[in-house]
This record gives sequence, C-alpha cells and structure tokens, in this order.
Amino acid sequence: MKPRSLRHRLEKAAKALVLVQKHTPNVHSLLDEDKGEHGHLILKYDDGDASKMTALGKDLESKGYQFRVKKSPWLGQVTYLGKADDKTSIIITRPITKDRLAINEDSPEQPYSFK
Repeated sequence: MKPRSLRHRLEKAAKALVLVQKHTPNVHSLLDEDKGEHGHLILKYDDGDASKMTALGKDLESKGYQFRVKKSPWLGQVTYLGKADDKTSIIITRPITKDRLAINEDSPEQPYSFK
C-alpha cells in the first residue's frame, strides 16, 4: 500500500479510536486496514461492558454511523456493524449464551440503533 493511502486510513481509524478510548479505554481493539474501503476497527466487549458499549454506540451514531446487528447463537456472540460515509467501519462484538443446537439459526442482519 502506498504511504499516503495508509496514512489516510490510519488517520480515520485514529479518529474512531479517540471515541472508543473516551467510553471504554480497556476494550480489546484490532485494526484491519486491508478490509473495506477505509479499514475495519474491531472491538471485542465482555459481558460487563454493555452500558459502556451503548454509550459508545450513541456517540458513534451522532457522528454519522449507522449500525446493523446480527445474532449468532452458535458462536455465542452478537455483532454490530457500523458504517459511515468516508470513515472506518466499526465492528463491535459482545458475547451471548452459546446455543450449539442452533447451528443454522443465525438471524439475518437488521438495522439497529443504540438510542
């Protein structure tokens, strides 16, 4: 990747990370700069961080992000995908109770709002 392109991707991710650090400084974060148009910022939450995650979601929505939710009981997680024009995509995951019998029962992605 050309240095200028990489720098722009990292700057966009850094702006999103400022909001993440404001609400949940200890969340596990990972940047995959090769995914999507502007990279993906992946945030992995624990069970106890639900209220902090909601506050972060509200703040991101005020910055132009729109979220979609997908529940995967087989994997034991809920995934929120946030996208905004000309910004890094944000993927938030949090655990739910695993249901190994629900192997083919993944829910389709649906629009979601933290408000």
